[in-house]
Amino acid sequence: MSPEPLILAEPETPFWGFGEVFLMVAVFLTALGVVGVGAVGVLKDRARLGYWQVAEEFVAYLILFAALKVVFFWAGHPLFRSLGWVAHPFSPATLVTMGLALSFLSGMLLILLRTPEIQTPFEKMLGDSIVSRIAITVFGIPLGPVIEELLFRGFLQPVMTSVMGVFPGILVTSLLFGALHLSQNAGMWQSGVIITLAGFAFGTVRHVSGSTKASSLMHIGYNSLPFFLTLLHK
Repeated sequence: MSPEPLILAEPETPFWGFGEVFLMVAVFLTALGVVGVGAVGVLKDRARLGYWQVAEEFVAYLILFAALKVVFFWAGHPLFRSLGWVAHPFSPATLVTMGLALSFLSGMLLILLRTPEIQTPFEKMLGDSIVSRIAITVFGIPLGPVIEELLFRGFLQPVMTSVMGVFPGILVTSLLFGALHLSQNAGMWQSGVIITLAGFAFGTVRHVSGSTKASSLMHIGYNSLPFFLTLLHK
């Protein structure tokens, strides 16, 4: 008799699918475009300042979550609980420490990959003013990770893993996550690789714990180190 195959984890079966994913992408891109055009119309050149760009992106995310709320309400499911915003078995300190360690290893890998030292669009935004640096830091450390984990690991990853299997689904989600951040890092492939690997770690923690709270805490730890070093360098 052949032994039973080892099953490491089972994929989730969300009630939503690719139709809802494409709809939300369209909502977000439309919201970002409308908010951006409106900001330029009202603020003129000031719309390019870092803190205004953060505000524009945040408003677009608010519109996206409002659309998600409508879709989930229509389906009869709570939004945040459905996106995995639930309790988990890990301590917050452990998850944040894991994120910090991953961030340190990512920095070492960037050096090994001979990442060019050029000014990225993100660093240009930080250089606008002290207000921009504060706004970007507030968004980048506590808010950004939570938003990204709810959307990527809470909304997208369950669809991917239900279709492809656990680890292929996490990998594809992570590749999309890395690709999204390329524009912030001047299109450097080294940064894309690093962020994809970090996304895979976040996705694995989300799957093992069943919680986007857990992956968010790890993501917050991961973002804290580079933001702190960048601000210190400025």
